[in-house]
Amino acid sequence: MGDAGEAVAGVPAGDCYAGSHQRAEEGLALAVLVIAGSGRGAGKTAVGCALIRACPELRWLAVKVTPHRHDLPQGLAEETDRNSDKDTGRYLAAGASRAFLLSGEREGEAVARVADARQHAPECDSLLVESNRISAEAIARPRERMVDLAVLAGAEPEWKASLAACLGWADAVVLATGLSPEELATLPSGKPIFRLAPGEWSSPDFVRFVRERMLAAE
Repeated sequence: MGDAGEAVAGVPAGDCYAGSHQRAEEGLALAVLVIAGSGRGAGKTAVGCALIRACPELRWLAVKVTPHRHDLPQGLAEETDRNSDKDTGRYLAAGASRAFLLSGEREGEAVARVADARQHAPECDSLLVESNRISAEAIARPRERMVDLAVLAGAEPEWKASLAACLGWADAVVLATGLSPEELATLPSGKPIFRLAPGEWSSPDFVRFVRERMLAAE
């Protein structure tokens, strides 16, 4: 990926963003990034992995929220195998420091389990959550920056019903697999739209947008 470590005006780069160690010690992240999607296979995990690779100076905690139970103890399981083909393993392979799978059928349940995952990974200074059930605002703490993304792919009639709320709070919309705005009946107005070519999961402009929101000096 050519975007990794890209210098962005006004956005620090380097081995670690200044202040991140202090924030981690205070239990704070630099930012909370939540990625929602139009359905299975839309590319949420692929986009998340691309952003992790593009920001290697950050110590990422990646969390995938699933509505399915999976018989997880306390609804929480950590992935430790970077070679796993599971989405959580893909996050580790992309460079995440820690990765967890959470089960949460309701918003409150999912929010509580994300908080549990954060307790298990205090060394991480950035949080990525893959979910259509919760927004960054629902899980961010005071002083943490928030970024919400909605990844769209496939036929609009087949999109998940839960996407409607995500589009409302999204800071930007990502059109994956070559999807074109002209193919869609409705798109939220006033939001940045990033169109990704088939097989591509980031672009310089998209990475710049996310990095600026996550890393801009206070």
